[in-house]
Amino acid sequence: MTQIPKHYAVAFAKRYSDRTTDYFNAATALWRVGELLDDAETLKKYLDIVYPEDNRWAPWVGSEVVSYYAVGLVTCLEWHARSRLVDLLTSIPSAFKTDDLKVMRDKVVVETLTSNVTVAAVVGAATNISTLEDYMGVFARLFDAVGLQKSPLDAVQAKRIGAEEAWLKANDIEAVQNLYRFRNALVHEIGIERLGHFNVRDRWGPDEAIATIQIVHNLMRALECAITSSAPAGFPNLLDSDGVPKSELTRVKQEIDEMEKEVVRIFDDFDDFGDELETSKKEFTRARRSSEIYIRRELDFIDNCPVLFNRYVDMKNPLMLALMQSRRDYLKCILETVGGVFDTDVSIETRSSS
Repeated sequence: MTQIPKHYAVAFAKRYSDRTTDYFNAATALWRVGELLDDAETLKKYLDIVYPEDNRWAPWVGSEVVSYYAVGLVTCLEWHARSRLVDLLTSIPSAFKTDDLKVMRDKVVVETLTSNVTVAAVVGAATNISTLEDYMGVFARLFDAVGLQKSPLDAVQAKRIGAEEAWLKANDIEAVQNLYRFRNALVHEIGIERLGHFNVRDRWGPDEAIATIQIVHNLMRALECAITSSAPAGFPNLLDSDGVPKSELTRVKQEIDEMEKEVVRIFDDFDDFGDELETSKKEFTRARRSSEIYIRRELDFIDNCPVLFNRYVDMKNPLMLALMQSRRDYLKCILETVGGVFDTDVSIETRSSS
């Protein structure tokens, strides 16, 4: 019987290692912020009826729950940074630092191995993102690793796509810093800011909540646009210019096509095998066609099998991806094996994504 991990970071990594619950990524953080924005705008419409502006106290003394959007926003920022840290360490292991591995003590190493989760996932789960500096620090590491010649601050202060204004202004950065302080006090303290006279209480009104949510969304989008423009081929969980996840399935299909062409190219480099090699090249061409037919039929099976449909869980896409990755990994093995033994140049990027 599988044991439940005791260490919180291993338990977290295990919880989000299931392909059908693939929520630990940048897109999820952005979607969540978007949902909070929709919710806050809807709530404002109701509160404007219950608390008309001309009858309000100043500062806002309406619904206390409005302030708790801060908790959701800090969670989204934490999710964004930690998921991108895992992407970085998975894709570029040389980006690991000694301090990252402090969590990997004896019992944690054993739990990591028995839970079949990666060290990168455990490190990401254990990383504390409690300030804006922590958050931006993760992206500074990522930018440096992928060769981006600017800082995260430069990225968020750059002009947004198709607009003249920057993603964030100077006072927007201050607003995010205040967000962390406000959230920390909200969830840890009950002082004069919570129970004092209404004139000295510290709480958000609907407009302030909506404005802060929009700032956080812009912050995350700015960083993601910079990553999309410079991340290497195969970097996990990339988004397009609209913040929508790029299709991993499409990318793997493209890699398969490029690798198959590269296999043929490598074979062409061997002139001294004569007719025997020509026969092998023809066999590979036939095998390639058979593989295409097989994969197409498997994809049809996955797409049409009623057992593989559930309205709450995506079972089809993970299975399709596993099918395509198996072909991609086989071709990658051919290229690396031939290239390693015969010291042949393999020009294609063959790094496998996780």
